[in-house]
Amino acid sequence: MISIFASNFSMRIIKLIAVFLIILIASSASAQSPRWSTIEYVSSSGPVSPEYQYNYSIVINEDGSSKLISTNQEGTKEYDFNIPNNKKGMKKLKKELKKSCVLELSPDELKSDKTLIGGKTNKLVITLWQDPMLDQPPQKIEIPSNVKEEYESQIDRLYTTIMNLVPASVKTEAGIY
Repeated sequence: MISIFASNFSMRIIKLIAVFLIILIASSASAQSPRWSTIEYVSSSGPVSPEYQYNYSIVINEDGSSKLISTNQEGTKEYDFNIPNNKKGMKKLKKELKKSCVLELSPDELKSDKTLIGGKTNKLVITLWQDPMLDQPPQKIEIPSNVKEEYESQIDRLYTTIMNLVPASVKTEAGIY
């Protein structure tokens, strides 16, 4: 009778340890990369005369619903579109986000000491997911326009991926090439 009790007790301990390890592994895996809710890519022509000045932003929500907001001398226009959740859509974006390290490194670690002088600028603002029950604004990560050379190619690839997710018809209608 005692040996049966000891056997059941050790099985319970083993099960408890297994559950604890599963929880530990799951929590560490989710802690590696924060969950985002919105990504906003902003591109600007920089300091040029008003007739040539333009800027646009691409806002992508976690569910793939997106919009392009284009501003030039004629005013501001918005274009809605959806990004499919497949290998060439949201999965591609998530893969490039991970490769670029923008969710793991702080903006200060990415920022270059070199000052930009004129020309086109790009930046990225990532709004992190937050429980709606919390009474505070969600955390935002802003990737600067001037990033260190070691991160430049990956971040440029992320920007290219974001641009490629916008349907050609939307880019044409907005006058973005």
